[in-house]
Amino acid sequence: MADSQGNGSPGGTGGLYGGPRAVDPEPTHSHHDDPEHITRTRFLSGVAVAGGAVLTAAILVPIVGFAVTDTVKDEEFRWVDVGPLSDFPDGKTTSIAVSGPFPESDRRAFVRRKDGAMSAIWNRCAHLGCPVEYSEAGDNYVCPCHGGAYDAEGRVTAGPPPRPLDRFDIKVVKQGTTERLDPATAPDDSRVLIGKPYSLDDDLKPYRLHGPGEEVTGVLANLYPF
Repeated sequence: MADSQGNGSPGGTGGLYGGPRAVDPEPTHSHHDDPEHITRTRFLSGVAVAGGAVLTAAILVPIVGFAVTDTVKDEEFRWVDVGPLSDFPDGKTTSIAVSGPFPESDRRAFVRRKDGAMSAIWNRCAHLGCPVEYSEAGDNYVCPCHGGAYDAEGRVTAGPPPRPLDRFDIKVVKQGTTERLDPATAPDDSRVLIGKPYSLDDDLKPYRLHGPGEEVTGVLANLYPF
């Protein structure tokens, strides 16, 4: 019969067992409050974060580099003699290949001489850089890639280009000198020189050279190329 302390005979209804145990479990320690302990989950999470950062950098660095290079690059460019003034008759637009001392010099330009004034338009489309073609019949420029169209002065008349065609500096000098002459009164043996390229806005105001697809004014001009 069980006593009042619950220490009865087998089969009794006594209290909790207080006898020996086969194995006493050792207390375990939780490391959640240990800042120096790294669990497998935390380790793998850290690896994933680090890997993502490396991958992101690998993608963004070239893009940012391209943007900065295009923005701050100052092209070395010398005046290139492209021939005598007689090669550019008044009232005509003449296509010429420009070849100079730097890789940046190797370009094609449309030299326009009209009413005593001269301009040199780059044949690079302002949309994605495709070479535009000059139509003498329409006195305009057309890009065969995406349908961009420009008037005689290079202003956009149709298609996706964000700005007019880029231009080159151009001047007429006395043969054998650097003396600048007025194209309207210069003799035919004067030399025509092509200089650095630059970009224009819709009013033909000059800006630093921009890359294809880049606007020269407005909000989007600050976002390119993202």
